[in-house]
Amino acid sequence: MKSKIAEEYNITAGIYDMRYREEQQVKIGFILNRVRIRDGDTIIDAGCGTGLLLEVASGIVNGWLVGLDSSIGMLLQAKRKGVQADLVLGDVERMPFMDSSADVVFSVSVIQLADDPKMAFKELKRILKKDGIMAISYLRKAGISPPKVEGLKLAVHDSETMKDVFMIGYKEL
Repeated sequence: MKSKIAEEYNITAGIYDMRYREEQQVKIGFILNRVRIRDGDTIIDAGCGTGLLLEVASGIVNGWLVGLDSSIGMLLQAKRKGVQADLVLGDVERMPFMDSSADVVFSVSVIQLADDPKMAFKELKRILKKDGIMAISYLRKAGISPPKVEGLKLAVHDSETMKDVFMIGYKEL
């Protein structure tokens, strides 16, 4: 299933921003209004797509920005646009990052695409530093229940006016 999804995103990468920029910007604004990022932070956007969140983050913070996506087409589109971040081809369920390597982890509208959403949540927690901040959203229509992951304290923000459910919090342990 993952290879099929990545291939679909490879095909549509060139028109993704035209199709979804406005919708994604609303989600990104919602998240960034609730998450404090600081100069010097290591920020990972897991499922960065064409780099929409990274574009905004690079304009408000001087830190190390990293985008991970399973679609080479989306990463190439981000590169063509000049997104100021290190871009990595990878899977949100098996990320190629060291434990506790990120101060802030974002993942916008990605979890519902994982074969095992709970494993994706565990991976996001794994790469997050102690007291690091995590902001995740997933499509409400996916019907995913917010997971209980030990050592992860997340507040759920669910509004009928948004397509996504948002979870924002931090790593306790």
